[in-house]
Amino acid sequence: MKVTVLMENTTPSGMLEARHGLSLFLESGDTRILFDVGPDEAFLTNSLALGVDVRTADAVVISHGHSDHGGGLHAYLGAPADAADPAPIYVNEHAFEEHAAGTPEKHHDIGLDPDLADNPRFVKVHGGLQLNERMRLFAGVAIEHPIVESNRVLLERTDEGFAPDSFRHEQSLLVEEGKRRILVSGCSHCGILNIMDAAERIAGTPIDVVVGGFHLMDPGSGKVESAEFTRELARELKKRPSRYFTFHCTGLDAYGILRDELGDRIGYLYAGCQVEL
Repeated sequence: MKVTVLMENTTPSGMLEARHGLSLFLESGDTRILFDVGPDEAFLTNSLALGVDVRTADAVVISHGHSDHGGGLHAYLGAPADAADPAPIYVNEHAFEEHAAGTPEKHHDIGLDPDLADNPRFVKVHGGLQLNERMRLFAGVAIEHPIVESNRVLLERTDEGFAPDSFRHEQSLLVEEGKRRILVSGCSHCGILNIMDAAERIAGTPIDVVVGGFHLMDPGSGKVESAEFTRELARELKKRPSRYFTFHCTGLDAYGILRDELGDRIGYLYAGCQVEL
């Protein structure tokens, strides 16, 4: 698989823009996936600079219902399509529900634009979906390992008002390439270890490569998870045979701790990166 990072929080390039958000262009065999679209139209600007034609994507996947991953949908839907049959956009069935950050009493919206929810391009995924013979979306992850403290400021609308987010709107992508299994996750709000467990149960084998954010940083406050939590996560990741590529909500401070533990088994992907897995 080839991964091109169209949008991420950082970039060393003066030709590219950086935003708090994520957009990846995945190429596996003859299949192309646009995975998330960042917070605004800047992922399209970067794609042109990188020579990536997002119109060639066979499908678009939105990892969860937060605007830093789906805010660019307006720009994507407004761009000219390259085919008579434009790419479907796969979202979890709960992605367009109301999501916020803060407290139940004081919060701000971080959800997807509900006005887009009825667009016929969207395919609402109920739990999981086999995209093709080698790619599967999955959700409904069991929480068996501890999850991050920063999740506590993330909320969802319920019948009683805003409450802590259950992240039932989060979905991940499992890709099979020969005997190798690759997991792609957006922010891993359900916990990267829990998502890996779910992927391994589906695959029936350990995951070879993980590409994902680990949400070890709260973008609102700038706070990061404790060094103790991050080191324990790194030790658990180290027990598995996987190679890791991370970005975005992991944060550079936490990445430094992960790197200390995992060495060259982990890498950081910034806007403009192109890696062959």
